[in-house]
Amino acid sequence: MDLTPYISRLREDLAATASAGDDQTRRTAAVLSAALEPSVRLALMNALADLAAEVTTQLPGHVVDVRLDGRDVRVVVTGAAGPGHDRG
Repeated sequence: MDLTPYISRLREDLAATASAGDDQTRRTAAVLSAALEPSVRLALMNALADLAAEVTTQLPGHVVDVRLDGRDVRVVVTGAAGPGHDRG
């Protein structure tokens, strides 16, 4: 899952809000959004990991993991197939 579109949307929202201010306000918003990107990315990954843990509690015999793949996250579901389920 590419988190970039979500982070870009936050940047756009901040820029739109700052557009009501003067040039200094817009520059400050641009600098802040760039500085906050790593923190926002980490917060989103933590939220996804918490969601995966919650889903895992609802899926007996399965584990949902969120794994970092470069700057993207991957959702991986593992577990034994039950009777009547083909895993091939």
